Amino acid sequence: MDYLIGAVDGFAPYWQERLFERFRPLVQKRLYIVGLEPYVPYPAHTPAAAVMTEIGRLRDACLLLAGERPYREYPMDWVIRQLGTAGFRLLEARQFPITFGARFINNQLDMCLERFGRFGSEALAAAMADHVEQVRGAALELLAREGRLHHGADYVISAEPMPGPR
Repeated sequence: MDYLIGAVDGFAPYWQERLFERFRPLVQKRLYIVGLEPYVPYPAHTPAAAVMTEIGRLRDACLLLAGERPYREYPMDWVIRQLGTAGFRLLEARQFPITFGARFINNQLDMCLERFGRFGSEALAAAMADHVEQVRGAALELLAREGRLHHGADYVISAEPMPGPR
């Protein structure tokens, strides 16, 4: 569900809080939401967090320069509040630490490379390509030293509709 909530920002910005309200009549027994705690806009406190945050910010910058909107992540506490407002009762919420590997690093940075043609400036695209490869090199080097990059958390929430009209 988090990917849907984040995607709504690209098509109907500032409308996410109404999404659970719209789902409420459609859910008969249980709703599960899988999400990603936001990590891009926050300070990093470890080398792994620093490189993962840099990759996320670089990815978002490339999307914006290409005329696209980056997806937003929504924190678990925000989702829980919205569920309550929409008439759901929280059953359980858990967080799971994330580890990142080479596939994630390369996929995120390759996404940048695919957008350079829409930047409107060859000089900017060339400079950004150099920066992407510097970040890729630093991330893969850190990954080789640490084995996996630990940063952030996914979450799973289960909720059920509360009785009553909605």
